[in-house]
Amino acid sequence: MRNVFMLTIILLLLLTSVFASMQIVVTIPPLSYAVQRIGGNLVRVVELLKPGDDPHNYTLSPRQVIEISKAEALIDLGLGEDKWIAQRIKAISPSVKEFNSTKGMEHFLIGVKDAYNPHVWLDVKLYELMCINIYSDLVKLDPNAQKIFSYNLGSFLMELNILDNQIREELKPYHNKPFVAQHPAWLYFARAYGLGKEYSLENDSGQVLSPEKYQNVIEAMKRYKIDSIIGDPVTPARITDTLARDMHAKIVEINPIFMDNYFELMKSITKKFVEAFK
Repeated sequence: MRNVFMLTIILLLLLTSVFASMQIVVTIPPLSYAVQRIGGNLVRVVELLKPGDDPHNYTLSPRQVIEISKAEALIDLGLGEDKWIAQRIKAISPSVKEFNSTKGMEHFLIGVKDAYNPHVWLDVKLYELMCINIYSDLVKLDPNAQKIFSYNLGSFLMELNILDNQIREELKPYHNKPFVAQHPAWLYFARAYGLGKEYSLENDSGQVLSPEKYQNVIEAMKRYKIDSIIGDPVTPARITDTLARDMHAKIVEINPIFMDNYFELMKSITKKFVEAFK
């Protein structure tokens, strides 16, 4: 009887070891999706910024503080945009390991050091590089699971390559077509898929344009016959409504992180851009 009891205990311990998952904190939904796809059942993802949250007005909840205290690692963008979150997490859990999903990608980033545009995931090919970084990070955390992570990454990258080709095909008719947007959030998307210049109503710091630069946007809308404005449903701005009214333009609302599923996010964004261009 004693032997049966000991065997049961050993089996329970083995099962606990097999199914134990690492708790990983991530900052935004696209990172959460990548970590979950690559890590599979071996990771438990704590997503700090949910779809629809305002990234410019965000605080950690008490529940998230508890989750952070249990985490083994933080995976963030590493672009300064979420630096304060990393500092806060380190203060809560000094032992947490921090990983930068855009490590080694400086050559592909838009902007200058410490002020890079953060919307890197809107270029599927750059998102693939981020996924490869995440794979390497997970292997460092659990080397014994490398084969599992490698298999998951491989299938994920094949799906992403198909997605990238689909987006290129859908946006091909709008090659070099300029557009007006509320935020300078679409620079990577425009560069990756051959769109024209983005005329933004805000600068990189989120401040509205000066009257002179605002007039330049108006002139561009007249010159290129732009009759749509890419707005943001999460952080609507009065300047967007004013411009739409003055130019008799429609507002097509798109937010760059409003879905957890990366494929659905990018397909929806593409569909909305096509709508804006028609």
